[in-house]
Amino acid sequence: MRKETALERRFWTFWLSGILLLAALVVMNVWLVTDVAPLGISDHQAAGNVSRVDNIHADWAASGVMDLAIYSMELDLIFIAVYAWGAFAGGRMFAALPHPMVARLGKVIMVAAVGFAIADYAETISQLIQAAFTGGHDMLASVAAAARPIKTILFLVTFFGVLVGLAIRSWKSRAP
Repeated sequence: MRKETALERRFWTFWLSGILLLAALVVMNVWLVTDVAPLGISDHQAAGNVSRVDNIHADWAASGVMDLAIYSMELDLIFIAVYAWGAFAGGRMFAALPHPMVARLGKVIMVAAVGFAIADYAETISQLIQAAFTGGHDMLASVAAAARPIKTILFLVTFFGVLVGLAIRSWKSRAP
């Protein structure tokens, strides 16, 4: 039986912790769903302009969940770091394997993890500044809306890339 390396332990710890934090964010989002924001925090991310952001903030304030929205954004900042670090560690783990296909996939995951962290931080920090300090702001709303599809695609690349890498690694280790 092969002994687990420090990199593998780091990967499992951070990647799975990131997934758990994401699950907590999804649960918190249930309380942020309102008539004005039927998708909760996703509507805030995609708002794109001061008017839409201010409408969402007013609705959340009237519903008594504005503080929860801010806490959710703060937790998202933690999620980004934990998940991205875990995905990056997974990419490094795959990149170090002797199988060229898995090694290439690992490098793609590493690049996607860094890009995900940058895009999601741009989005979440822009949201948090608006929610906690300034109210709606066109430039910040535009940054969040522009970063949203980028971070979503890069998250999917890391998430499914890791799953595919784990499956291939498992399959390759069983092959004669």
